[in-house]
Amino acid sequence: MLANFYPELTLKDGGRTVDAGGPLNWEEIPAHVERVTVIAVVAQNGVEGRSVSREYRRVDGEREWWCEVSASDGRFTPGSAPCAGALHAVEPRGALPWPWAEDPELLAP
Repeated sequence: MLANFYPELTLKDGGRTVDAGGPLNWEEIPAHVERVTVIAVVAQNGVEGRSVSREYRRVDGEREWWCEVSASDGRFTPGSAPCAGALHAVEPRGALPWPWAEDPELLAP
């Protein structure tokens, strides 16, 4: 399952927020899964943030996901940041999430 982060993500709000996103690979998601959200976590030097994307529907054919991840305490800085995410099936209910992890670069705007 390849729902990933893009290799470079943009910092916003003076480092308090990361514009997280990546490809949404419907062809690798089981055909019975019709709607998904992405749970994204960004961690860097003791600063962490997490967020959930809006819902994406297979019928719409969107090929990428986005969400804003805000730092819970502190600020992110330009450079490598370990990120983890999971694709969560909204429909049908009860399907297990698909996790993944990457280390994209955070870029100043």
